[in-house]
Amino acid sequence: MSIYYQDEYVTLHHGDSREGLAAMEDNSVAAVITDPPYSENTHAMAKSNKGKGHGVKAIGFKSFTDEDLFRTLIECGRVSQRWVIANLDYKHAFKIDSEPLEGLRVMRIGVWVKTNPMPQISADRPGQGWEAIAYLHKEGVKPAWNGGGKHGNYVLPTAQNEGHPTSKPLPMVSEWVRNFTKHGETILDPFAGSGTTLRAAVDNGRKAIGYEIDEAYCEVIAKRLQQGALDIFGGAA
Repeated sequence: MSIYYQDEYVTLHHGDSREGLAAMEDNSVAAVITDPPYSENTHAMAKSNKGKGHGVKAIGFKSFTDEDLFRTLIECGRVSQRWVIANLDYKHAFKIDSEPLEGLRVMRIGVWVKTNPMPQISADRPGQGWEAIAYLHKEGVKPAWNGGGKHGNYVLPTAQNEGHPTSKPLPMVSEWVRNFTKHGETILDPFAGSGTTLRAAVDNGRKAIGYEIDEAYCEVIAKRLQQGALDIFGGAA
């Protein structure tokens, strides 16, 4: 585990986030916003919308099982003061909705419907054109957010040209940052990928801690963060 990039807003660690989380104190970040590895079946026999196939989402991990995912989300709940927001495989979202994780309440399961989903090259079933969003909250703490009565569903294209095969749309993640944290607070992303959560945090006046196991993506993130902050919301929530 080592610090790969650091500035006044962001600290990016290169290494396995499971080790990093274990070393973090309880309630040490305001919220977790992340996109953990999916199951192998999610992307089976699918190709990107640019025509190139890619492997499972557990990029950089020798193994990352369902049990690893659930344990990591529990750890995210331990270090978070309030919310844990995660893109999940639908089967994982349904699992934790019916069997809540220790220390976390399932407040809502939302969906991200993709306007440009990956085609199913096997052509023997419909493509997977959406992903689940788990809105989880720490037990024992009264839930609150900045979104009022809005829903938590999105219809947006997949992110393109971010240097990672499963990058999430920056507008969606930026809205999570604004809705679930306050200006100046710190957000954790234990699976930083292309750095979308870290970028969204900086752009909206928050701080961020990230972990990424693949050094190549650490470089992608560092270059993305070096573009500079765009705090378009100033001191707003």
